[in-house]
Amino acid sequence: MKRYIFLTVFIATSSLCFSQKVIVDASIVNKKANANSDTIYYDFNRPLTWNDFKGKPNPNHPGGAVTASGFAFNSQMNSDGRTMYLKIQIYTFFGKSDSWKKPQIGSDYHLLHEQHHFDITRLGAEALVDAISKADFTKENYNSLLTSLFDKANRENSNLQQQYDRETVHSIDTAKQQEWNNKIADEVTKLKENTVDKL
Repeated sequence: MKRYIFLTVFIATSSLCFSQKVIVDASIVNKKANANSDTIYYDFNRPLTWNDFKGKPNPNHPGGAVTASGFAFNSQMNSDGRTMYLKIQIYTFFGKSDSWKKPQIGSDYHLLHEQHHFDITRLGAEALVDAISKADFTKENYNSLLTSLFDKANRENSNLQQQYDRETVHSIDTAKQQEWNNKIADEVTKLKENTVDKL
């Protein structure tokens, strides 16, 4: 089961006078958190463990575990008087204290189901980068358009998270879970290879 945390970071602007051209640099940033942090940032080489689920279980919740993750962005706008430069850095995170598991849940099978919730969140962040890269930003619309794209990406990701739980029946349908395991693993592999190619 997926529960979202959404965070919007306000845009810092400077020297926005009479800019005509907007150059956008949108990318995923690989943030790092210290071991004592409540936050884990998505890392291809750092899968979730059950020790990361620090929250108190909700006995009335139908799921056996909850992954609290989301994506957010930092953005900065600068101008040289003729051109506006919009830099957007997007990151994916997991909240330990808001993620939990019930005592009877502890298998690798169930952990992989939760990991895939985090993976889907990361795929949603990539979709946001793609949407921003294709958008037509202007001095007048950059703020509202960026917010609109962010909201749309969150809605679409939420729908995919719900579809994942609905079709796998929260991992109970093992055949359907295996289908999703294969599908998500393929998408993450492609994403990882593409990320390595850009380095």
